[in-house]
Order: sequence, then structure tokens, then C-alpha cells
Amino acid sequence: MKKDCYIIFSIIAFNIFLVIEWGLSLSSIILIFGMWSIYGVKIFKEVTYNKNIKLINILYKIYKTIIIIFVSTFLIIESAIFININQNKNVKSYKNIEYLVVLGAAINGKEVSKTLKVRLDKALEYYNKNKEIKIIVSGGQGKDEVISEAEAMYRYLIDKGADSKKIIKEDKSSTTFENIVYSKQILKGKTKEKILIVTNDYHLLRSRIIAYILGLENEGLSSPSSLSGCLYYTVREYPAMIIYVIKSMIFRISNCI
Repeated sequence: MKKDCYIIFSIIAFNIFLVIEWGLSLSSIILIFGMWSIYGVKIFKEVTYNKNIKLINILYKIYKTIIIIFVSTFLIIESAIFININQNKNVKSYKNIEYLVVLGAAINGKEVSKTLKVRLDKALEYYNKNKEIKIIVSGGQGKDEVISEAEAMYRYLIDKGADSKKIIKEDKSSTTFENIVYSKQILKGKTKEKILIVTNDYHLLRSRIIAYILGLENEGLSSPSSLSGCLYYTVREYPAMIIYVIKSMIFRISNCI
């Protein structure tokens, strides 16, 4: 009983810490839900043992299986993202790239946000060493945005010295999945080489997997994030990875029929 009190106190304390640091965000909710769900296995087991009722036993096994799947997939996906981050290459590692695709993010008025700025700066780093490359800036206009993300990205790149003739705007997308779908439409018949996807480090693995599923051979170039930012967004990647990988597979299959 004393041990249970320590466990419950520890979970509550960590939950409070998460809410203070991250608010009631998707990332904090995932971790809070996960911790209580795992502890729930212990409670459910004790109830099952005490009651010894067949239906409760069945429900316990189903619940335990669901939690095992949740924890296993969470650990696999999070580990894969961090491994991918640690294997990120620099701009000198890629040659014979004809098209670079910069994935959009929210903007502030007509200006790019900090998240989008670091993506564009990484793209410029590559562009300045490979002036012949063509850049697709991908991002539509949100309900609270006065211009499209693609337009803001275009203006930023021009302001930093990029050749306007080398930049192509994709301004219809609102998700990473759509970034890839609409960019692929632009690329259709234009290149047989791999494309280079540019985004934040925590976002790169999902973007590359979606592109690969949709039939785009690709490499990745990412901008680094702070440790706290990386942890926050990597947790958020868990449901996004599952949802959009499945969506990409369904889209690819349905378009092959």
C-alpha cells in the first residue's frame, strides 16, 4: 500500500510538472494518459485477482494487450525519431539533387515564424552551395493567416538573395501529407532523381516516410531544435506518425487501383 502511494504521488508530481511546462497540450496529455494507463494495468490486475470473474479476466487481458501495444509503438516510434535525428547529415552530404522541398509551418502575419525560419535558413545553406537547385516552398493559407505560408517563404528566400526563378510555390496544402501530395504533383515528370526534404529534425522522419510511401525517392535535411522543443514535438509526433502513415498508405493503394 505504501509503495502504491509513492507511485501515485510520483505520477501526480510529474503530471503537474508537465502541465506547468507544456500546458494542457497534446504532448502532455499523451504522457499523462500513458502513465495512468500503465498504472491502470496494476489496478485492473488486482481487481481481477480479487473478483476472479471470467468477464473481468477477459476485459483485463484486452486492456493489458491494448496498453502493451500503445507502449511498444510509442517507444518504437520515439526511438526511431531520435535515431533519425542523430543520423542527420549536413549540406555537404548530398549531391545531384535537382529539387529541394521546404515544408511549411505557421507564420506570424506576413512574416515567417521561428520554426519556419530555421527550415528556410537550412534550405538557404544548401542553396548557397548548390545554386542550380530548384526550391519548392510548400504551405497553404490558414484561416488566421493573411498570406499563404508558401508566399511568406518565397518572400523570405528572395530577401535573403535566392533567385526568384528557382522558387516554386505550392500554396494549397494544410498538412504534411498534403505538402507531399501537392509537391509531388508539381514534380510529376520533372525529375527522376531524389528530392531533398527540408524541415525540423523531429519532423523529418514522418515527412520522409510519407514521401516514400507516396512514391517520392527522397533524402532529408533538417534544422536542429532545442532539447526541450525536440522532446515536446517528438511526443506529438507519435499520433501524427500513425495517422498520416496509414493515410498515406490508403491514398497510395486507392490511387493504384
